[in-house]
Amino acid sequence: MSVLSFDELNALGKKRRSEPIEEYYNPMRISRQRRQKRMEVARKYRDALLEYMHFVDDYAEYGYLDEPATELLRSSIVELIEDAFIVAKTTERNVDAVYREYADRISKQIHESTMRNKDKDAYFLSEDRATLIGEDESNALCGYDELQEAYSVGKSKKTWHTVGDKAVRDTHRAVDGKTVPLDKPFSVGGVEMMVPRDPEVDAPEETSGCRCWLTFS
Repeated sequence: MSVLSFDELNALGKKRRSEPIEEYYNPMRISRQRRQKRMEVARKYRDALLEYMHFVDDYAEYGYLDEPATELLRSSIVELIEDAFIVAKTTERNVDAVYREYADRISKQIHESTMRNKDKDAYFLSEDRATLIGEDESNALCGYDELQEAYSVGKSKKTWHTVGDKAVRDTHRAVDGKTVPLDKPFSVGGVEMMVPRDPEVDAPEETSGCRCWLTFS
């Protein structure tokens, strides 16, 4: 599924798609430290996307959007997103390959969606979109990093939690409170995920906009 579906899943039927970063994570019953980390990563990711969008707008204005230019833009967004990943990572576990693969995949999707839609809908070059994606991706990166930290400190189990509001998917509500071994996946709507918003899973119908989180024991 393309990132156009990702954008549609997040944006459908709303004038403003994102929430203020300071408010977005409030429904998640996580520690202040974990909330602050998510906010930091979301801001970094948002700023990276705004810089990329500025490049796209400038290139388009001066008629530079030929194939070499679009590939340069694509390379720039990979580098910008990888910088956001560095902020998210606190564990010493070697998961850099996972982050690099995910940065390459998500940046390609964002770039292709931007180029397809930038002339049709101003949203695709907006701060609203940059913020929305930053908030969503922050949950993916920080949740994955927290799993790695749990491995590092010797935890053996993990429990899935939802925010409990009407926006929660039925498939996520079905695993609310479920505990599994740390190294085993949750089955969420038939999709196996190690963490909510799992960056190794390309299934936006189950990951896009997910605000679930884990606790460890």
